[in-house]
Amino acid sequence: MNDARLERTIGLVLGAGAIVSFCLLAMGIAGMGVTHVGPLDRPFPPFDLNRLGSDLAALKPAGFLWLGLLAVILTPSVRVLASLLGFAVAGERRMVAVAAIVLTAICLSAALGAGG
Repeated sequence: MNDARLERTIGLVLGAGAIVSFCLLAMGIAGMGVTHVGPLDRPFPPFDLNRLGSDLAALKPAGFLWLGLLAVILTPSVRVLASLLGFAVAGERRMVAVAAIVLTAICLSAALGAGG
């Protein structure tokens, strides 16, 4: 994969992630307006990955907001993964190592954050 194609692919990943995140968050905010739920109302449902699917199926605003936030958080990680794959295809072993270290740090941070 040449540099221009890699940059274009990474740009598409970031653009798609931003659009998906925006749409999900907008749907959640619109749902809050329809259901008259405010962001500071208590109790606002905490993040629960096991409930996310059922919240989305039930069109609950919290499900869209949490999924939108997940998309915002995951987009840079997917960008690093796309870079890693692009560097691997290009045979740039040093950059593959750097991207792998960054991706490992992101995954460890997420795992430690989820555990605490």
